[in-house]
Amino acid sequence: MNLAEFAAAARATATRAADSLALDCCKRMADVALPILKDVTPVLTGALRDSERIDSVDGNGAFAVAFLQPHIIYAEFRNNGGIITAKRFRQLGNPEVGFFGKTVHQSGSHYIERAEADGRAPCRAAAAQVAAFYFTL
Repeated sequence: MNLAEFAAAARATATRAADSLALDCCKRMADVALPILKDVTPVLTGALRDSERIDSVDGNGAFAVAFLQPHIIYAEFRNNGGIITAKRFRQLGNPEVGFFGKTVHQSGSHYIERAEADGRAPCRAAAAQVAAFYFTL
């Protein structure tokens, strides 16, 4: 490859990167992140884990963002915790597990934060693979 061919290839690579590098990296990172999220999600029935999906990946060459989240009513409560207050019954619980009173504080499992921490290195590696593909002349 002579200098003119190299310069043309470099310009083509720069143009392609400016058009879609961030978006391609973000798509790949979302594909890597979703199984990690599902792996750390607490499982009782599997409904919470089954509700998790990639909602969107949007952007362009310079900036992109992916939205992954659960889609079930108690997901935020399961992650962050909170207070449960009996409304229809005098107290919470049942004969099999016992009764807990009118209010109970449930600790959150903070699984979203764990998934983010666990996914950081694999997502960086995925982005590096995409970038390496872009910048191989």
